[in-house]
Amino acid sequence: MTNFYKKNLKVLMVEPANQQPAKERARPNGNLGPAYLVGALKNHGVEVDYLDCTVGQEGRSLKETFFNREELENGNIKYGMKSEELYEIFANYDVIATSSIFTLQTRMHFEIAKIAKKVAADKGKKILVISGGVNARALREHFLSNGFDIIALGEGERTIVQIIDEFSSSKPDYSKVERIAYRENDKTLITSAQPKKGTKFIDHLPSPSIESMPLQTYADLGIPHWGLPVAGKKFSSIQTARGCQDKCTFCHISLEKKERDLVGDIGFLKLFSKERIGKEVDKLVSLGISRIYFEDDNLFFNKKRLFDLAPYLKRDGLTYSDVNGANLRFCVKKVNSHYEVDHDFIEMLAGFGLDELALPFETASKEMMTKYATGKYDPSEMNPFGILKAVKKNGIRAAGGFLIGFRDETWESVTRTKEFAKLLMQEGLDQVGFGIPVPYPGTLDFEYEMSKTDQRKHFNSNLLSYTDNMHNRGKPLFHTSVKGEDLAKAVRDFWLELNSTDVKKGVNTMHVDDEAKPIEKKPFEQSNPERFG
Repeated sequence: MTNFYKKNLKVLMVEPANQQPAKERARPNGNLGPAYLVGALKNHGVEVDYLDCTVGQEGRSLKETFFNREELENGNIKYGMKSEELYEIFANYDVIATSSIFTLQTRMHFEIAKIAKKVAADKGKKILVISGGVNARALREHFLSNGFDIIALGEGERTIVQIIDEFSSSKPDYSKVERIAYRENDKTLITSAQPKKGTKFIDHLPSPSIESMPLQTYADLGIPHWGLPVAGKKFSSIQTARGCQDKCTFCHISLEKKERDLVGDIGFLKLFSKERIGKEVDKLVSLGISRIYFEDDNLFFNKKRLFDLAPYLKRDGLTYSDVNGANLRFCVKKVNSHYEVDHDFIEMLAGFGLDELALPFETASKEMMTKYATGKYDPSEMNPFGILKAVKKNGIRAAGGFLIGFRDETWESVTRTKEFAKLLMQEGLDQVGFGIPVPYPGTLDFEYEMSKTDQRKHFNSNLLSYTDNMHNRGKPLFHTSVKGEDLAKAVRDFWLELNSTDVKKGVNTMHVDDEAKPIEKKPFEQSNPERFG
């Protein structure tokens, strides 16, 4: 459908340059959420562009963008386009939109809004600055105080169209827009939405505009959102469902389910049909994609559905990676009174092309699993070693994820998890990673910390000092039973001890700090010298 607006309105969906601590991995953006928003606007007849500031426009020299590094006053390293470049770009647009899902990048989003508002003031034109995503939603008062005009609180595809419709009218009335926060006369207003009948399927949502992304640049760089470099392959992401049936306290879904009146049913399970998913796969293949990363919150939530979906996913020469939402309890089945590995299920995964799987073992502690992770998996009963062996037997690369340092976890419990990971590595696990559960804004763990009056006051008074350091491999910012310094050291030491030299070398090629940059650039420069010179 094409709408003819009263003015030549242009929207820029922008993902900011990123910041990372030294020795952390630099990755491009290219997230699926903004692609859905661009798709929604295009379907509505709105002229919209996409800009990933970590790599710049398609064809740009990556030396000027991704490998342009700047050490910030907070000690982090920024990579991406120079901020002064954005001034002239923003001057060509009426709406600047971001999607903020990573708390560590809060500062980078504030910078986008600041530049947009400076352009508006200098040029004497109205520029609407909007954001959404779990981080913007949770920190909406801070975003509204740092240059953003509107924050979307629910799923954004419908909301962003409503915002643009109002902005383009002669007398915008944002109270008509569903589920947003905005300010009027220095007061924050929050809109609601009329109750709607729940729906299982979400095929009405637009197709994500993957074609708007710099896919060739991503392929040249060869660094996906997760895992080791994939040089020479064009890759992208897909989503087969949204939401999750679990509610782990360290996950945003835990709070979304409690705040249904505010955010809608965003955290609850909703599905794309297998026919819709098949069309999305066809589209990606037509764009030259040969590797797809699942971005479901929980791909494994219904095994029968995944069996039915498998034929719609399978294509010659197409491979898949699932590094998000692979709940381990679905890799077993209950036989009489005990659990056995579900070999048919794992064989089906390999059959449609899955060749990489992140196994979230989480912890060796049943107490921590029950208290913080919905009790979603019992390592003492659900045969983790059998699952691993079956995954490996089917030719699937397996990485394990572990959490250490829950707020009341003991050092003894931490070391048990490390020994559990060590045993799994001995049984064939390809890679292991450790992280500390961070109470990110938008989670129940964050709400627990903010229930302490002094803590909430300190957080709100020193926002960026917190968000600049909210990283799951950094020193905890809130109280933990084990000293924060010891946990941060353990994350690094355990990783170095257990991973192979090849894995460590592969990760080192992606480090953001200057010391590692020559190593990082070398393999990509050899195959694409014109992009890196």
